[in-house]
Amino acid sequence: MLLIFIGYRVEFSLGRMLAGLPGMADLFRRMAHPNFSYMGEVFEKIAETVEIAILSSLTGVMLAIPVALLTSENISPNLYLSKILNAVFAFFRTIPSLIWAAILVSIFSIGKFPGMIALSIIAFLMSLKLFREYIESINENQLNSTRSVGASSLEVLRYCVLPNMMGMAVSVFFIVFETNIRSATVLGLVGAGGIGQIMWRDLNHLRYDNLATIILMLFATILLIDALSFMVRKFLQEYSPKIRSLEHYRKRKILKSMLLPLIFAGLVVGIINSLNITLERMAVGFRQGSQIVFRMLQVDFSYYPRLFEGIFESLMIAVFATVVGGFFAIIFSFFAAYNLAPGKLVSVGMKGLINVMRTFPPIIMAIIFFRGVGPGPLAGALALSIYTTGVLTKMYSEVLENMPENVRDSVLVTGATRLEAYRHGIFPQTFANFVSLLLYRMESNIRNSAILGIIGAGGIGTALTMNINWRNWERVGLLLLGVSIMIILIDRLSNYLRHKVK
Repeated sequence: MLLIFIGYRVEFSLGRMLAGLPGMADLFRRMAHPNFSYMGEVFEKIAETVEIAILSSLTGVMLAIPVALLTSENISPNLYLSKILNAVFAFFRTIPSLIWAAILVSIFSIGKFPGMIALSIIAFLMSLKLFREYIESINENQLNSTRSVGASSLEVLRYCVLPNMMGMAVSVFFIVFETNIRSATVLGLVGAGGIGQIMWRDLNHLRYDNLATIILMLFATILLIDALSFMVRKFLQEYSPKIRSLEHYRKRKILKSMLLPLIFAGLVVGIINSLNITLERMAVGFRQGSQIVFRMLQVDFSYYPRLFEGIFESLMIAVFATVVGGFFAIIFSFFAAYNLAPGKLVSVGMKGLINVMRTFPPIIMAIIFFRGVGPGPLAGALALSIYTTGVLTKMYSEVLENMPENVRDSVLVTGATRLEAYRHGIFPQTFANFVSLLLYRMESNIRNSAILGIIGAGGIGTALTMNINWRNWERVGLLLLGVSIMIILIDRLSNYLRHKVK
């Protein structure tokens, strides 16, 4: 009954989907002939997209390191200050990158600068959370043992906290970069630079041959970046420098102490040179931004009926996608896990399929469904369901592959098939892991559903985009407040449920 109700709220209709199939089939037919002469312009925009993602990730990680030292409760100089700052950052973390970009475009005008700032904010908030969690996980005895030899607070940071944080920074950068490269692909939908600008233009002009070229090159770029990121992180985990002598160790330490500041200075100069904005324009932007923030703080509470309507629609889209994605992930994971699949080719083929499903941000899939089933929450729900299926299948199949072989074999020796071993042995053993992954995905889907309305695919994003375009900042303030409260409540509920199923 619950699924029927959710399906009704997202306007699910099998007839509407079947009626839209010819339109989507025609779209794919027209996309089957990419315009390869268009690759030059596409490559230029993809390079801009990668540049935005790299520079914003570097900026976010560098800013997060000192702030993490201030906000981690076990080393913060002021506990109350750290709690206040963490609450503020938790609020900002609920705002999706595309909403940040849309607001910043209104402040600084179109171009890659607002896109880079938007993703820098997201990178900073993500990195800060990861660094803070690491610092707070440091054993109190380790900190106290450093203090017991007479070390000051600064020396505790220098010798006990910072060395591991600097090593961790590279891994955090790649985690953030993988997120930002996907986010950067859609920033152009609101005029914030990157490949999304020409993608949106080609969609509006019905140039599906150009769109096919964009998607092919984007897919190849994201896969290449994911592979490079994985290899670099694996190398860093396994790398162990060989120290031949004490003198070699001292030289290495001196060289390292000289290189780090130079690398940091080079990164700062590179980021500043890439901003492509004058000081005068930045000053005007800050003045406009302060006025916008002041107006957003004057929340228009009379707009609450549209707020509740949009939030409820976003919530239904997220729940529908999580339930549908979770159902198909249970099935697909059996065929994707190499230790359960009927054959290696089946496993490789399924892994390839789920990589395609999870490569593109949901908003790109929503644009395609939009052409088939029309505007409204159904397009967003279907797009988010496909993305959720891909992500959950990847994550859960990895859980299955890491299961001890004796769990599977203990069922197989009774004469059961691989599918029966999965159904009666492995799935019950890993059910708590699956629920935990499902709840994490639910949190992410809430954020994604909040931006689908930007292209008319339902949810609170429709009202947000409309009011940002009309400069109704008092209403934008109310909508952002509502979205943040919804996401925080869902996060808290998800955390509570995850602890219950463990």
